[in-house]
Amino acid sequence: MGHRDDPLAFTPRELCEWNHRFDDVQRRFRTIYCAEDPRTSLREVLAEFRLNLTAVGAFLDAFGDAARADLAAYPVTASWRQQHVLAPAEAELDGPIVDLNEARVRGELEARHAALLSECRLEHLDLHEITSRRRIVTQVIATDLFDRLGAAAVRFPSRLDGRPALALFEGRGQLVPAGEPVALTDPPPPPLAEVCGEWGLELESGPPPA
Repeated sequence: MGHRDDPLAFTPRELCEWNHRFDDVQRRFRTIYCAEDPRTSLREVLAEFRLNLTAVGAFLDAFGDAARADLAAYPVTASWRQQHVLAPAEAELDGPIVDLNEARVRGELEARHAALLSECRLEHLDLHEITSRRRIVTQVIATDLFDRLGAAAVRFPSRLDGRPALALFEGRGQLVPAGEPVALTDPPPPPLAEVCGEWGLELESGPPPA
């Protein structure tokens, strides 16, 4: 998933907030993310469009359960759909991929970073910790793998569907086109329609691709 102008590019440095899961903790390299299944990429991006359960609870407390029908998720707007595409790609890597799905790999990292995990009140480096929003842990791990092993990427499970995803490290990995980008405009491609159907997201209609 990316912006239609250059969907396989890293976030421009002037816009980078260094808050991606595996960005370098020292801010030397950015990361770019991809997944084997386009639905995984869409789930990762569209997750923020879902209704917040805390907000839902507050709304129902105020207006009663009868008002549940008035709840509506944020629409996936026509403008957003025009600005984004699914981009088939292949990874070009100058270094190994470290697979964080492997218990042995996580065990080694757990031992190396025991002090940090303890400071963050984590008992182990399980998959939950790899996919949580606690960025300091995964960013320190990325920096360690980049410097110590010359890693070009890490493989990890998506927090939303458990399917494989990759984070490529700038300077060691890049994505290159493996086909034409897929527009998200009408008619919606099947992966987009499926993900929006799962989460009850409304697809705002717009013009077909030019």
